[in-house]
Amino acid sequence: MYQNKEGSRIQLNRRQLFSAFGTICITAACSGKADSLDRFIHQKMEAEHIPGVVAGFLKDGELDWVRAYGWADIERSIPISADTLQNIGSISKTFTTTALMQLWEEGLFDLDDDVNQHLPFEIKHPLHPQTEITFRHLLTHYAALRDGSAYGAHYKCADPSLSLEQWIREYLLPGGSLYNAQENFEEWAPGESWRYCNVSYGLLAYLSELISKVPFEEYCQERIFKPLGMNATSWYLKNIDSSKHATPYTWIERGEARGPSWGGLPLGVVGSEQDPNAQDGFQANCLYNHPNFPDGFLRTSVSQLSRYLLTYLGGGSRGGYRLLKPETISEHLLAEHCRGSEGKRTQGLTWYADDKIGEELVWGHGGSDPGINTDVRMMPSLGIGAIAFTNTNGCGPGDITRFILNEQF
Repeated sequence: MYQNKEGSRIQLNRRQLFSAFGTICITAACSGKADSLDRFIHQKMEAEHIPGVVAGFLKDGELDWVRAYGWADIERSIPISADTLQNIGSISKTFTTTALMQLWEEGLFDLDDDVNQHLPFEIKHPLHPQTEITFRHLLTHYAALRDGSAYGAHYKCADPSLSLEQWIREYLLPGGSLYNAQENFEEWAPGESWRYCNVSYGLLAYLSELISKVPFEEYCQERIFKPLGMNATSWYLKNIDSSKHATPYTWIERGEARGPSWGGLPLGVVGSEQDPNAQDGFQANCLYNHPNFPDGFLRTSVSQLSRYLLTYLGGGSRGGYRLLKPETISEHLLAEHCRGSEGKRTQGLTWYADDKIGEELVWGHGGSDPGINTDVRMMPSLGIGAIAFTNTNGCGPGDITRFILNEQF
């Protein structure tokens, strides 16, 4: 049973769910082992209630193959594809980092600078005002900033009304309408401990605007998206073709919405009231955005994102355009940036590794938001990578990228 945001329901059986399966084989490599991938993804979609999946494999400087399963829009029977757009969640953070590290290459700041050297106001930790917050702290989740309830409350349909500067001022400066010393900061001092933080990336993007003197969306278009041929990619909904955007679905089971919580707020369904008496099924989210958009709200497709990842796998250059220097790519993927972050995670500059194949670290990033789960993984020394997008939350796309890289087909 599937529900749109107006509450109407659509019956969809197993055969219909998988009838929108499609494959693009770009090389002959898409052959023998593909059947095992199909079975794996079909079983995962059925068991975990996933409307649509797009998966791809990067090898030898190309998107070797891409496969699509299921629906971008259930109600309108629109199949998902490699060109379907969606918000990619926290994979977006790597673009914010890329933009900033381009400016770092130009010698405009140092990773261990106090960020207040570059701000028109001072941001201080209320419990540790003498401790500097550095770029490196922000890029490695050591800044002791925290996603408070104001963060979770600002998911809204359409593009944000607050500018990035307004958001940072209101959230991080005493006296701001969203300032809460207890909720917005950790108890420990910057540099002392690790905790994942989204707000840090809004601050990083704002710093990028100040250093480059160019609005962040405009900077990314001119220095990242257009040079890489990512012409359908944007931070803002107003700049994309919404007819090509996947519907982000929240799975509702026994009245409970399957989705992330940010700032202590379960996000459930954005833009629609959840019916606690509704039968199990999908409910559509609106297309939403956030004032802190550089942390997780980039809109792109698997085919477009592959161009960016191939640039990383190619030492920072692709098609005659140098996105970053090879040594800057290496700086991103240094285990030495980690100082005991949680679990098995090895923290680089934004990118992290939480798995190995043999003795090789697998670097990447995931994304999680209402109606989406995404994952990218890469092994630069082998020149391979994997992408998985889904248009629902709570379904572990990292299982898919891990399967692809382990099979290496």
